[in-house]
Amino acid sequence: MTKSVSLGQAARARALTQMPILEGCPPAEVEQIASRAHVLLFENGEVIVPEGEEGLGFYFITDGRVRVLRAGREIAELGAGDFFGEVSLLEGTVRNATVVADGTVVCIGILRSFFRPLLARNPRLALRILDMEIQRFAEDEDADRAG
Repeated sequence: MTKSVSLGQAARARALTQMPILEGCPPAEVEQIASRAHVLLFENGEVIVPEGEEGLGFYFITDGRVRVLRAGREIAELGAGDFFGEVSLLEGTVRNATVVADGTVVCIGILRSFFRPLLARNPRLALRILDMEIQRFAEDEDADRAG
């Protein structure tokens, strides 16, 4: 069962500065993200985002690991410093994969209503996220061809 974890804004901002994707993001922007972020705790086996549902949030993994499944097949594992949930928010589509906690996982989540304006204000961040999405897509294609 998902639990919201009480963590002050300064602690959320410190955690966000550890996210490689936010490297170079102005401190004021990180503070603004932290002010709108929620810290969430997921238990082993818990579905964090289900494939096929509307994407309402974007998640940074601060602790733990997740498995990414498409059509029931594992396509990736992500850990601390990684993020997920960007595809449906960028493209306005439903979730293209299910993300499941592999052990206890702590994430910092931000809602779609904040995510898009954040990218509009910070094109460098938007480009980093798009670059990562392209890399993941290429890895998925390679995995599909291999097996």
